Amino acid sequence: MIRKNDVVQFTENHKWTGCLGIVSEVREAGSARRYMVGVPMPNNQEKGQVAYIFDDGTNIEQIGTAALGFGGDEDD
Repeated sequence: MIRKNDVVQFTENHKWTGCLGIVSEVREAGSARRYMVGVPMPNNQEKGQVAYIFDDGTNIEQIGTAALGFGGDEDD
């Protein structure tokens, strides 16, 4: 199960294929889940800019847990 602060990679079925991101939020509505994934954008001119992408979990794979994450409770 994917949780907040997990590092994920987008699969080949997503337009962000191969990009890594950190799950910043998990939303649950009944049995459905949506993950908000923060993807750092280092080539942008503004320092620290992040793209936030939503996914239902079908296009992302967990590859680890971030040592430094978004803070707060894991079950937020």
